[in-house]
Amino acid sequence: MTTQSAQPTALTPPLRDLGSALVPGLLVIIAGAVQGDGALISAAYRNASPISDEQLSYPWSGATAITTSLIWGTTQVLFVVGLVAFARCGATRSKSGRVGGRLAVLGALLYVVAHALSLVGYDAALSDPIGVAVVSCFGVGTLLTAVGLVMAGTSTLRSGVWSSWRRYAPLALGVWMVAMMPLQFTPALPVAVGIYALAAVALGLAMIIEGLVLEPLR
Repeated sequence: MTTQSAQPTALTPPLRDLGSALVPGLLVIIAGAVQGDGALISAAYRNASPISDEQLSYPWSGATAITTSLIWGTTQVLFVVGLVAFARCGATRSKSGRVGGRLAVLGALLYVVAHALSLVGYDAALSDPIGVAVVSCFGVGTLLTAVGLVMAGTSTLRSGVWSSWRRYAPLALGVWMVAMMPLQFTPALPVAVGIYALAAVALGLAMIIEGLVLEPLR
């Protein structure tokens, strides 16, 4: 009697391939959902906050401020991992697309730095050196991530590697991050953050579908 080892086929990729296709997209989905939910809660709590809006951790204070910075910093690390996977997945075939992917990762890393500094100086004023550093990291990080995703998203759209609605997902997230820059200073912020969360979840879902379902068939 002969035995045959079960070899993975095009329709049944190895577990390692399953993980590499599934995990990054899930991380992006988790990061987008948690950050969106946290931003909406923060916006709702602003009017009831007992601390000054000139404090770095506003509207949160004390242990709550530390906890929120830790949670958001952790989710931002997840987002960085997801963006690295997206930048390396081959959807961006042009040089500008590859540069855009790197810019998006760099911008997301600045968010991690900003959250780490927030843990140290949560009770600082915005005008303090650490407050200025945090705000600067968030501002530059947002700009780099938005511009990077627009560049990478445009390349993804033109390359045709991704199909259907998924080819628009990276560009949509980048464009919306650009639009959010002025909206963060208006009453429309909660709605803007909610749309951002949906766009991030869409990108994560697109990564999963393209990597897990369609890539083995190509």
